[in-house]
Amino acid sequence: MSRCNRLSHVMGLIFLVSIPIGAQQAHEHGEEQRQPDRHRDRSYWQMPLRVMNEIGVTQGKTIADVGAGDGYFTFLLAERVGREGNVYANDIDEKALQVIRDRCKKDEIKNVSVIHGEKDDPLLPEGSIDLVLMVNVIHLVEKKDVFLKNIKPSLKPEGLLVIVQWDADKMDPEAPGWDPKDRALYTLRTNLGHIYGAGYEVQDILTFLPTQNIYVCRPAERDRT
Repeated sequence: MSRCNRLSHVMGLIFLVSIPIGAQQAHEHGEEQRQPDRHRDRSYWQMPLRVMNEIGVTQGKTIADVGAGDGYFTFLLAERVGREGNVYANDIDEKALQVIRDRCKKDEIKNVSVIHGEKDDPLLPEGSIDLVLMVNVIHLVEKKDVFLKNIKPSLKPEGLLVIVQWDADKMDPEAPGWDPKDRALYTLRTNLGHIYGAGYEVQDILTFLPTQNIYVCRPAERDRT
């Protein structure tokens, strides 16, 4: 089985397993369960509303959803930031971006802009972003240091980079027996290496998600403008 196929198998297991949420936890996360889209099952382990709360997504902010895919987070972000805010949906997958465009047209969503980026550069507008969000995507980037460095010019002076990434130790109980080479992609050490190697500092690591960690980062002092 190729590395990509093994990785797909692991992710498939994570989607299929029942994340341990008891009755009390289900009640506490009831807001997450009411999302009416095809990604409903994902809300149990992704907890997008809590993620947005914890990282400070509020009305009026400008957010970049880098590696947006077909817009799972994009439209949640757009609703949260409201009419006074903006969301840039970035990806290199034109078909996925077209799904976002089509939904924006259908639902008359005016605060989402689509950006077809490059492999090494998301091509975000300079100095305009309050928060760049990357969910389950950094391991897919070939030149991680270059890509992350190319995000910096887009950030406002107090702007943040937030990386939501699988965590190997959390995933082990859900998908045992996966290839050690794949596991190495998702260790805390690996993730921190990418972040610090690209000239960022980790402001906080949020650990409440069942299979992921959230790295709240900002450019290192020497790299801030």
